[in-house]
Amino acid sequence: MYNEFCQMHHYTNGMVYYGAFPTGTGKASECVGCGACETVCPQQLPIQKLLGDVARAFETTTR
Repeated sequence: MYNEFCQMHHYTNGMVYYGAFPTGTGKASECVGCGACETVCPQQLPIQKLLGDVARAFETTTR
């Protein structure tokens, strides 16, 4: 959803779908920042940073 959001210049369907996920089901802002995911990521992605980007894009109330 985030990739489409970025590539499609703020593609709103991604925001709608993401917003349908209830809190407590793995929203990006719920990351506790432990870094465990980054230590096992085979692509060595900066997952904590990327989750922050997703939270800022989809979870801000000022649009």
